[in-house]
Amino acid sequence: MHGFIIRGIEIFLRRRHGDDVWAAACAVSGLDRRGTQIMRDYPPETLRQALRAAADILSIGCDELLEDIGGWVPRLDNMRHILRFSGSTFEDFVLSLDDLHDRARMVLPGLELPRITTEITGEHSYRLTVTSDSQEWYPVLAGLLRGMADEYGVLAMVDTQDDVLTVRIADDQFAEGGEFSLTQQLGGAA
Repeated sequence: MHGFIIRGIEIFLRRRHGDDVWAAACAVSGLDRRGTQIMRDYPPETLRQALRAAADILSIGCDELLEDIGGWVPRLDNMRHILRFSGSTFEDFVLSLDDLHDRARMVLPGLELPRITTEITGEHSYRLTVTSDSQEWYPVLAGLLRGMADEYGVLAMVDTQDDVLTVRIADDQFAEGGEFSLTQQLGGAA
């Protein structure tokens, strides 16, 4: 597992739940509680142990913790800006998830995000499948999609069943979305 991902989980746990939760997760998994090395690869089981330990301490299921992590990502300004470049609408964003794996590798070589396949199943309805040895990506993606739906001001139903994630947009103008402008991100240059 790429250190960038573990570092993100470390930041989430420390900011949302405190240093003690991170320290306890490290004690179980063998991670260094002082911080993870962002460019190092860690065994996948190390991350699973840390997540299980954190979920146990918080008295929630691992999937719930993973979904919280996914929903937290769009709240980080830098991540939100990167994700918003994926499309001007939530539907564009969902359809662009097919490219996420390759785009992530361009930005951070060695980062192996799973491949996501998006299939249109009806008007404003999609089915997403994740190609990965790890089922942990489904709740993370569900949380990310819910967070991005809020960012776009969209009411979307996101469900996970077996090895499929479904997204149905109920109202694409449900609320005012977050402010985003390409020219604003480029410092006002047009």
